[in-house]
Amino acid sequence: MYGQLILEQAALTGQGDDLVDAIFDVMVRDFSAYAVTLHGHPSTTAAQRAWVLENVREPVGAPDAVWEQVEALSGAYEMAP
Repeated sequence: MYGQLILEQAALTGQGDDLVDAIFDVMVRDFSAYAVTLHGHPSTTAAQRAWVLENVREPVGAPDAVWEQVEALSGAYEMAP
């Protein structure tokens, strides 16, 4: 659900693929951590372990491109007093 909202907002605001990839990189890593934990529990069933192995993916990201976007915003915003 969150992924769909992120993609919809990115389309509305014209965000580049690099930023969207970076956001999903975090989400994939978080999911993978949960999946590895599930896989390692002694009470996990064979079906659950198979599901984990079928669904763990390597994240794809472009941290250099995202960092350039963030760096370009340096000094653009000011804290309200």
